[in-house]
Amino acid sequence: MATWSLMGLQLFYHQKQISNMKFNNRNVYIDPTVVIGNNVKIGDNTIIYPNVIIGDNTTICNDCVIGEPSSLYYKDELNYINPPTIIGSDSLIRSHCIIYSGSVFGEGLITGHRATVREKAKFGKNCLISTLVDVQGNCEVGDYSRLYSNVHIGEKTKIGKYVFIFPYTVFTNDPLPPSDILLGATVGDYSIITVHCSILPGVTIGQNCLIGANSVVSRDILDYSFAIGSPAKIKLDIRDIPSKQNPDEKYYPWPNHFKRGMPWENSDFEKWTKENTYD
Repeated sequence: MATWSLMGLQLFYHQKQISNMKFNNRNVYIDPTVVIGNNVKIGDNTIIYPNVIIGDNTTICNDCVIGEPSSLYYKDELNYINPPTIIGSDSLIRSHCIIYSGSVFGEGLITGHRATVREKAKFGKNCLISTLVDVQGNCEVGDYSRLYSNVHIGEKTKIGKYVFIFPYTVFTNDPLPPSDILLGATVGDYSIITVHCSILPGVTIGQNCLIGANSVVSRDILDYSFAIGSPAKIKLDIRDIPSKQNPDEKYYPWPNHFKRGMPWENSDFEKWTKENTYD
């Protein structure tokens, strides 16, 4: 009995340590101009710079920097004004993330660890930014889009809604490196870019596209295309790709078969589309 009592005390103490190990208000700096909603948690060693707005029920874990000033601050510290940074409600920002000033995120943002988002990026609601993702400035990412680990998004890239970008994909933006020309790529709604792809400057990938692994996309890809290779070439219409589970059934467009984390998760996609625009 004594042994069990000791183990119980140790377990209780261990659980208490876990519950408090991230949110002890240790070494936290929050500028007086910051607006913080209800039920917000901020982890130890986190810095929140001026003009940040944090929505309700948001958790920012330890060692994060929110509202990091742009390079203009270091050129004129006295006159620099930090642009507003907005973190939507119900967001989770994991440890060691850096979000630069002027960036805006809709509700339900989830990040991995050590993600970086540069200045003036705009994200829709319920986006995922996984571990070690690097998003450069002036990018746009639509609702429910997912950037998986080690993805690099070059400046001025535009990514639509419900887009999946898998690990180690790189979006470039300089057609004549090194130069001052910035041509961001564009990705249409519901498209999927698989692992280790390179998307070259100014390319447009249409809606409902599938880009195969290790592809180099150097020219525009039409809607509903499956493209693969270096350079990537259109092989077929994705609506002709059969399901692995049922070869007699077509798998794409994928929203007809995948629901997890999507707004139609508790409904039928066809029913959901009656109230939403979808082509």
